[in-house]
Amino acid sequence: MKEWNLLNTRLSFPVLVMVMLTTIFIFFIGAISLLSYEQTKNHLLDEWDNEIRYNEHHLIHNLQLVNQGLLLFDHSFDDSMKEQFVPFLEAYNQSGQDPSRINLTVMKENLNPSLRKITDFYIINETGVVIDTTYISDKGLDFKIWPAVYEDISKIRIGDSFQADRAVYGFAAIGRTRKFAYHPTPDNKYLLEISYLISGHSEGRHNFSYANVMREFVNNTPHIQSLTLYDSMYRSIWTNQLNGKVTDKDIIKQVKNSYLGKNRTAIEDPVNNSELYYFFIEISDNKTVSGNMLDLVGRLEYDTSSRQDHIESILLYHSLIAGIGAILGFFIAYILAYHLTRPLRRIIDDLNRIAHGDLNHRVSYSGSPEFSQLENSINLLISYVNDLISSLQDQEKHLRESKEKYQNLVEQLNEGIWIIDENEKTTFVNSRMASMLEYDPEELLDTSISDLTHPSCTITMEKKLQNRHNGIAERYEVVLVTKNKHLLYAEISASPIFDENGLFAGSSGVVTDITHRKENEQKIREYMIKLEERTHELEVVRDQLFRINEDLDRIVHDRTEEVIRLLEQKNDFIMQLGHDLRTPLTPIIGLIPEVSHSSVEEQKLILNIIERNARHIQTIANKSLKLAKLNSVDYIPDSEPVNVADAVRSVYDIHRTSLRYKEITATTDISPDIIIHADPVLFHELIDNLVSNAIKFSKPAGGTIHIAGQIQAGSLILTVADNGIGISSDEKLKIFEEFYKSDTSRHDKTSTGLGLPICRKIVEKHNGQISVYSDGVGLGCVFTITLPAGPPFDVFPE
Repeated sequence: MKEWNLLNTRLSFPVLVMVMLTTIFIFFIGAISLLSYEQTKNHLLDEWDNEIRYNEHHLIHNLQLVNQGLLLFDHSFDDSMKEQFVPFLEAYNQSGQDPSRINLTVMKENLNPSLRKITDFYIINETGVVIDTTYISDKGLDFKIWPAVYEDISKIRIGDSFQADRAVYGFAAIGRTRKFAYHPTPDNKYLLEISYLISGHSEGRHNFSYANVMREFVNNTPHIQSLTLYDSMYRSIWTNQLNGKVTDKDIIKQVKNSYLGKNRTAIEDPVNNSELYYFFIEISDNKTVSGNMLDLVGRLEYDTSSRQDHIESILLYHSLIAGIGAILGFFIAYILAYHLTRPLRRIIDDLNRIAHGDLNHRVSYSGSPEFSQLENSINLLISYVNDLISSLQDQEKHLRESKEKYQNLVEQLNEGIWIIDENEKTTFVNSRMASMLEYDPEELLDTSISDLTHPSCTITMEKKLQNRHNGIAERYEVVLVTKNKHLLYAEISASPIFDENGLFAGSSGVVTDITHRKENEQKIREYMIKLEERTHELEVVRDQLFRINEDLDRIVHDRTEEVIRLLEQKNDFIMQLGHDLRTPLTPIIGLIPEVSHSSVEEQKLILNIIERNARHIQTIANKSLKLAKLNSVDYIPDSEPVNVADAVRSVYDIHRTSLRYKEITATTDISPDIIIHADPVLFHELIDNLVSNAIKFSKPAGGTIHIAGQIQAGSLILTVADNGIGISSDEKLKIFEEFYKSDTSRHDKTSTGLGLPICRKIVEKHNGQISVYSDGVGLGCVFTITLPAGPPFDVFPE
């Protein structure tokens, strides 16, 4: 941009006018020359294309005429070939329609010498395969590789008439040519084929040679570099090229595209100054088998160097014309610029003199009427400028005095004044504002307000500045950062500033330092927080005291109920114990006096009764002591490894006699590897009490006891099941109470009612649980015990 401005200052107005006029002349001359060149070039290319299309049309027409001549020549053999099918069909019928029994070689030997040299026989099956022939090279040939040919011979095979084909010929002037004919067998299973080698008639076909047409076309057509002809199998059948590139992979691909699409393709090669054309030549004959494979593709390569030379000469000619026109335009532009700018130069000289301070000088050049009007207008303008300057000088003096008064007022304010432009850059601050920020006023000029805003208030400041853009005036608080990195808490009363066009031009603000107020507010907040914390602590202590009081009340209530329950239990226990002791003591006391009066036999009977009741009293005493021991808080059982299976087996051994006597079947399902930590004596007594209970209440005969155990989630689950008398649902809740006895008719008189309570206490001392399940009276019971199987225990519940 600086270089362009420098160029503008160095070029005078006459030169600029001359350059502009020269540019216009050159543009129009160049445009006309370019348009003329393009029209001439396009006309030349159109003539070239028309000539190429005419050449292609002429070549295709000549090839089609040659094909018609060959067609007439090929049909001259049809009658002779039709006669040869008579013995061929006769041989097929005589073979029982079995081709394997036909000797084609013998058939050929039976022909007259003139036909024997040129004739071959073929047999084609239903799948299009030559299964037998005298022309060994074609044996096994599969016509399905040519779908169109296979379709045609299949139609002939299922027909009933003779069909002659076209001759398969080369494209050289002299070559070996073979003509084919077909006839279906009567059962339409096979197709019989005869071929004539008609090379002996080459002179007749020479008059209809494609090669002659191609050579004549190449010799009579200018600009041709090469010409190649391809058949339906994309094979080169004639070319005048000697470099062997006619079978190149890219060339064959283009030939295939033109053959399948039946179109014309043009390819330009500017590097080698040549153009390639691929075009489809339609000469097919749908009346014969091979006729649909006669279409061709031609490849023509033209040398475009002469055409390119012609185009370059046209370009040179038009370039010279344009150059001469540009030179003439330059001279014309120079003359016009000189005459147009001479009056202006005189006026510019007068204006320069006035611009250097001579306001009394006037423009005095007299020229054309237009320039005279310009001189008068400039003189009037100069007079107006003189008056305007005087008025502006008076206004400047007044403004200077007002600014000094305003500056004194602003500087004396106790509040900060801060003005920013539309880009948020500082344009003015008073001394108080600069003092708040610990800067000099000059240091703050052109400083962005965001640079002085604390990061915690950046988003707030951006929103407030956006409000100024939207024309909103407001008061808000913000934290600023001073030059010495101190925090300045400020309250800003901000208003937007708009220019005379109503566009946003910035904002102004009155800034109040509220740092001390914020510090006091912070102290008050901290005091309130501490006060709230102390209040919360007092509330927590109050709640804790309230909960402690509730807990004490609950504990006192629970202990009171526990004491009452224990007292009641104690009274019940004493009463039950007294009752159970009185029952066996009554016969003892009653029978002792009778001992001295009784005979020896009666004495033995009395002593047995006394002994039995005394032992019952001993049992009650032992179990009462055992239960009291287990109820003791200070009692802690031993903890040793116990093999559960061995313990159950030991109990069964003790009760073997009772089990056999009552015909009870006792079984277990416990792994011998299950080891738990428990008191061996208590665990043995637990199993013994449950087995004794099951034996005692078993059926008269056919009873069963089954004990199963397994480890689940670190605990032993042990079940003792029997099919005895069972219990009712009401008794399930009382069966573990001391001295509880259900229906006395179901108990013997030696029962103490302490066995199951002792079991419960043993299980509880081992931190376990015991429960009972029964489907009802007469349906047996299942006792389930859950005990920890882990390491030794230290603390047991009461």
